Amino acid sequence: MKRISILGAVVGVALAVTLSASAATPVPFPSPTVKQVFVAGQTVTTDGSLSSWFTPGSTVVFRAYAIDPKSHKVVDPKTVKYFYVSIPGQPNVKLKYGATAPGASTGLPWSGTWSVPSSFVGPVNFKMLIQVKGGDGKQLKGQFQQMPSATAALTISPTAPTIYTPGASSGDAGVGTGAVNASLYVDTVNGSGPIGIGKRPVGCSLTNVYKRGEQVVVRVWGADLSTSDVLSNDNVDNAHFSVAGVPDTTLNYGAHGTLYFWANAFNVPATYPLGATTIHVVFNLLSGKTASYDYTINIIP
Repeated sequence: MKRISILGAVVGVALAVTLSASAATPVPFPSPTVKQVFVAGQTVTTDGSLSSWFTPGSTVVFRAYAIDPKSHKVVDPKTVKYFYVSIPGQPNVKLKYGATAPGASTGLPWSGTWSVPSSFVGPVNFKMLIQVKGGDGKQLKGQFQQMPSATAALTISPTAPTIYTPGASSGDAGVGTGAVNASLYVDTVNGSGPIGIGKRPVGCSLTNVYKRGEQVVVRVWGADLSTSDVLSNDNVDNAHFSVAGVPDTTLNYGAHGTLYFWANAFNVPATYPLGATTIHVVFNLLSGKTASYDYTINIIP
């Protein structure tokens, strides 16, 4: 197995990356769902603006996509028995299929809305749960849970910072008619090293809308669908992301608190064109296979 020693610096809460071949056995994210149905989800506003912070009384849109590791394809809505969000103390939020629904997208076409009660305050430990009929006729289950980061996990607060809008489409997010080699989850948080612009009130919180000079931190985890193994230095030759007008950036696999995932950052240039731009994430596996994911952010004045 190929091992890589990395000493990288990624700005953000718990984003100082240090990894060596002698490190203790990694505790990778995600959790329990890789071997059956891989699920990736986001929390956004009705216009698709990614956020981890909402106020009481607001509307949270949960959006998601899922892949059957047996077929290596995005799940067919006809095979889905159920797909919903479980929120402690709240009614389940049913996810419906439709890329044109408020907050949904081509890449994450399953969505459902939660009207936050006016009295609800605090972290929201939600789970997305799915059951589908696999190609072999067996019932397969999967779930999604957010990374346990205090700033990037869904939180309801009366003092939540203003959400940057308008949002951006998620891109294809691995969706297609053919098989894929790996299931990938990609998101972005605001970094703590902006250039020529002030820091946000809450650093390292989820967002897909940025201003020039702000730092975009890209976070990734996933699984090799041929083996169900989490993507790590044991099965990945190299990984990077590409953004128009920005040099390709290596994704480093390392410890973020007690978790291991892939991450790195770039600053939006001061003269970068306004509007949507794509972050093209590529993983080259040691098996010779390649996996990619197109993630979209929006640059605003």
